[in-house]
This record gives sequence, C-alpha cells and structure tokens, in this order.
Amino acid sequence: MVRPNDIERAHAAPMRDAQRGETDLGGFIAIVRRYLASILLVTLAATLLAIGYLAVAKPVYTASTSLFIDPRSRKVVGEDLVQGNLGSDQMLVESQISIIASDSVLRRVVQDLHLDRDEEFAPAPKTGILSDLKALILTRAPPADPATRALLTLSENLKVKRAQKTYVVDVEVSSTSPVKAARLSTAVVAAYLADQAGAKAEDARRANKLIDARLGELRAAMRSAETRVDEFRKANRIITAEGGLVTEQQLTRLNSELISARAVAAESKARLDQVNAALANDGSPEYLPDAIRSNLIQRLREQVAQVARREAALATQLQPRHPALIEVRSQLNELRGQIAAELKRVATSARSEHQIASSRVDELQRTLDRTKEDVARPNPAQTRRREREQGVTASRDLLNTFLARAKQTQEQENLALAEARVISPASVTTKPSRPLSLLILALGVLGGFGLGLGRALVRDLTDRSVRSPSEVFSETGSRALALLPPLRASALGRLVTTGTGPGGIGPSDVMTAIAEPRRIAGGIAYRQAVLRLLGRLRAQGDADHGMVAAILSAHSGAGASSTALALAYAAALSGERVLLVDATSSDTALSSALAADFANDGVIVLDNIEHLRSITRTDERTGLAFLPIALADLRLLKSHQRKRLAKGLAALAPGYDLVVIDGGALLEDESPAALLAISDAVVVVARSGVTRADQLAELNDTIAPGDDRVLGTVLNMATTESG
Repeated sequence: MVRPNDIERAHAAPMRDAQRGETDLGGFIAIVRRYLASILLVTLAATLLAIGYLAVAKPVYTASTSLFIDPRSRKVVGEDLVQGNLGSDQMLVESQISIIASDSVLRRVVQDLHLDRDEEFAPAPKTGILSDLKALILTRAPPADPATRALLTLSENLKVKRAQKTYVVDVEVSSTSPVKAARLSTAVVAAYLADQAGAKAEDARRANKLIDARLGELRAAMRSAETRVDEFRKANRIITAEGGLVTEQQLTRLNSELISARAVAAESKARLDQVNAALANDGSPEYLPDAIRSNLIQRLREQVAQVARREAALATQLQPRHPALIEVRSQLNELRGQIAAELKRVATSARSEHQIASSRVDELQRTLDRTKEDVARPNPAQTRRREREQGVTASRDLLNTFLARAKQTQEQENLALAEARVISPASVTTKPSRPLSLLILALGVLGGFGLGLGRALVRDLTDRSVRSPSEVFSETGSRALALLPPLRASALGRLVTTGTGPGGIGPSDVMTAIAEPRRIAGGIAYRQAVLRLLGRLRAQGDADHGMVAAILSAHSGAGASSTALALAYAAALSGERVLLVDATSSDTALSSALAADFANDGVIVLDNIEHLRSITRTDERTGLAFLPIALADLRLLKSHQRKRLAKGLAALAPGYDLVVIDGGALLEDESPAALLAISDAVVVVARSGVTRADQLAELNDTIAPGDDRVLGTVLNMATTESG
C-alpha cells in the first residue's frame, strides 16, 4: 500500500536535489554566512601561523652581479687582439650558466673565502633524537667533509639566471648577512672569470705541446725529403743553379736576349729607313728626321737655316743676278752637298748595324730553338725530380703554417681572456629577499580564508542535514510549522542546564524569551515564532475540549524540550490551563530545572490520577503545571505499564486546556512512544544544519505512517539564510 507521504516525498526529492545542486551567488553567500565563524577561525589560525613564521625565520639577503657573456671568440694574431665569429648562439649562454654553477667554480669560492670554516655554510653535524630520525628517513647522510658541506650549501644558495633574449646573466647569492652575500656574489663571478681564463690558457698550453711535437716531425720529414732530392739529382746528373735547372735558366735567358735583339734590330731598321728617305729627298733639311743622331748634320742643318734666312733677305733686296745673292746660294748648295755626303756615310753605318742586329736575332733564334728541343725532350728523371721537389715544397709550407700557429698559440697563452665581463657589480642591500613579510602575511590570510572557505564548501556539499522548509518538505512530506530563531544563552541558563535546548539554552532563557523577550538576544523573534506555532496548534484543536500535543525530535540536542517548554509557557502566560509533561527519561534536565524540590522515591502510581496530581508542580506566577514523570525512568517500564501511564495521563488531561508532552529524542528513547496514542497532535522538532534528512524520514516512519495527527515540523535554530 502506497502512503500519501511517500508519494509527496517521491515528488519532492528531485526538487531537493536540484536545490542542493544550485551554486548561485545567493547560495554561496548563504554558505559563507553559515560557516563564517569557522572560516574566520581557520583564517586567524593561518595568519597567526604566518606571523609566527615571520617571527622565528631568519632574514636572508640576496646580492646580484650582472655579467655580460660575449659570444664572439677572441684570438691573438701576432701582436693584435681581434674578435671574430660573431654569432647569436643562445646555447652558449646556457652552457656558461651551467659552468658558473659548477663545482669547479664554486670550489674556488669555498677555498678563497674559507667557507669550510663558516658556520652558515658548513655547520657542524647535529646529534640527537631528531637527527637520528632524520638519518633514518633520509637514506643519504650529509657529507662529513666541511668543504663539501660548504660547497653544497653555496650551491643551494646560488641562483644563476639570464635575462630573456639577451647575453646578460645575473649571479645571485643569498646569505643571512648582506655584506657576505655581496662578497660571495663577487667571488663567484671572479672565480668564473679566473676559471675561464685558466681553461683558455690550459687549452693554448696543450695546443703548444701538440704543435711543438708536430714541428719536430715536420722538420725531420722536410730534411729527409730534401736529402732524397739532392741524392736523386746527383744520381741522375741534374745540374741546378740558384734553385733551378741550368737548361731551364738558359732557355729563360735566351728568350730574354732574343726579345732584346729583336728590339735592337727593329730600331736599326727604322733608322735605316729614315736615312734612306732623307737621301731620296737630296738631304733637304726639312726631311731630316730627329732620329739621325749626328753632330755634323746638326751643325750643317743650323748653317743651312742661317744661310737660307740670309738668302731670303737678300732676295727681297737684290736682283737674282746680284753677286752677293749668287754667293749666298752657292754656300747653300755647298752645305746641302755636305749634308748629303754625311747622310751617305750615316746610311752606310746604319745598314751595317741593321745587318749585324739581324744576324744576332737569327743566331739567338736558332740557339733558342735548339734549347727548346732539349727542354721539351721527355725526361723521366726530371718528372720524378719535380714530384720530389713538390713534396719538399708541401712539407716546407706545412712547416711554415705550424710555425705561424705556434706563435699565435704562444701569444694566446700569455694573453688568455675570458668571454665575459662584469657590467653591474654586487652591492650591499638593506632589504631582505626572504621571507617576504607582505607575501607571507597575504598567503597566510588568503590561504587560511581559502582553506576555511573550501572546508565550508566541502562540509556543505557532504552535509545531508535540513536547513530550510523546502528541504523539510522534500524529505518528510510534511510542512514546516515554524522557524524558531536561535537564542543566546545566559550565564545562568548555561549553569543550570545544557540539555534543554541547543547551544546550552536553559529553561530560564526560554522562559525569559517568552515572558520578557527584550532581556535576551533574539528573544523577540523567538517569542513571535512560538506564538505563531501556538496559534497553529490551537487551530487544529477543539475549542470545547482540551488538546494534547506531543513534541518529538529524532535526536538529542534538536530542541524538543525547549520547544515544549516554550509552547507551554506561552500558553500559560495567555491565561490557559497548561500541563507540561516531561517524558524524556534519557534527558531529565527539564525535570531537574522545573521540579528541583521533587523527591524521587522510585514509586509513581502511573494510572492514579490523584497520585499524578500530587507530584505535579505548579508555577505560582503563570499557573503552569509540570509533571516530571521522566524521573521515574520510563525506559524501565514494560509495555502494559506504559499503557497504564498513557491511561492515567488521558484521565488527567481533561482538567487542562493544553497538555504538552515532551517526547524528546524518539529514535534514541522509544519509551515516550506509548503516549502518542493519547495525543491529538504531534509536532516534530528538527535542528537546522544538524538534523539529517534520513533521521526525519526514520522518525516519521516510527511515529505512525500516514497519521494525520502529525501536524508538521518545527525547524529550530533556523537563521534567515536557512529559512
């Protein structure tokens, strides 16, 4: 058979799941407000932890030296220092960074600054329980050598980094002393530069040794080759002079002489032609060439010119037959005859010179041809000689190359330069690099807040408790009768009892909130909610007959006793006759507070009305009647005894307008369940954020499935966000 509550609950379950899946801003804010105290507590703890760390942590200072690494290799050629191989190899810079942080460089720093005697870098090994435990956990024991410990510590405190896309490298060293940090940074850079210079000098030194060894081999090889060439020449009777063969030198000389002889012959021929041309013109002075080098002809030409001028002058003054003119012309003819005679003599001499020059050219040409035939004639010995001489030349060139290289390497060994230079030396800083106070505090605050917020979100995600009327309805199928806000317990209430209400709310706090709500925090809202709940109970009852209401909860601490007391006290203040029955034997705090004078002799006549009236206590101010039957420990009663108790209360109820039964945590103590038979209404109390949905479902199934007397659920300690 399907119950109505089951149908309503089945329809409401998807609604509740959808509500729990919501992550809107309002829900997030509600979660933060709900867990604000725990979030602030975690944030405060993290902040205090950060402050404690800053208080005990030693300040560490960092000094930085900027280094420019030049990718251009430097070479020494002769006496000049030049740079070459300009490149942009980024891997070179990365390699230099590894070299700076290498053990070979750092070991120099340890030795130069005596860090093996520094307590900061080479502390003495610690002994004790903590050290023994650490040695058991860490398989690698710390080195016993102080120098090695100092080297490891320096490596941990060293940071080498390069600026992006540049050749600038920053060498940072941290220490508890700013002066020591600057000194260490400078020392690391100096050790790196010294290491680079030493490495280059060592490379040049090794190269010199190899070149020297090779030079000896080359000298021996060249001497051997020259000896073989000389022996070959002697064996084959090859005569050389000034480094060459005699025949080849003779051929060269003959060729030069032939060229000179041809030039002389050509010159003599030209001179002969000029003389013959002058003779053909009867030795006329205007036809005499300058090439005819004869002093006599030159004087005769000058005389001819003078006489010719005189003839011209006289011709303008005298008659052609004048004796003076005739004499002058006779002198002119005589001079021309002398010139012609001299030209003939010069022509004869030029002809002889031309013949001699031509003969010499012919003779040199014949000698040159014979020499060419001798040189061009195949000679295997000459071929082998040239091959051997080429070997000697190659050996000599190789030897000269190695000699030049040896000189360069010697210069490089003397002038070894590092490929880096300092562009910004380390300075003593006054501001510690760590710990960063603001950062640590910010991390503490933000980290604590984030941790607390995450914890709150996880708790809310895994929390299956009910917090709102919609969740109550979706889990139980019943409506929420009222939302009771939280009260702040007074010191007296906490001293008297802590079991009546959640959060240590005592009976005095509840009654103060109902009677004088302004005297307790949250009292006004609490009283208004109780009055609304009381009005709904009255609406369910019969005006002509009294009403019996059972107040139950699924677990202790939900506030069933405080709710029952609040209802009964509010009804009594309104003038009604009210009986409050404490049936919670598992928690007798309410009976102890309202019936402190009751002497429990262990004998309570359950079905005797007179006896029940005799143990009833009445409040003189309000007339509220209180029946502390919980002191009889109803859990020990048998089934027929519980029925007799219900029968006795049923007989007592007509004398009151309202009977409120505090049933307590029914899932923990089922003894009050026998009183549900006489109840006209059942009210379930759930504590917001504490009572789980499965507990409410189990309680509803325990009460009476489908019972119309279950009016609904009171959500206790409900805030505005949860309600």
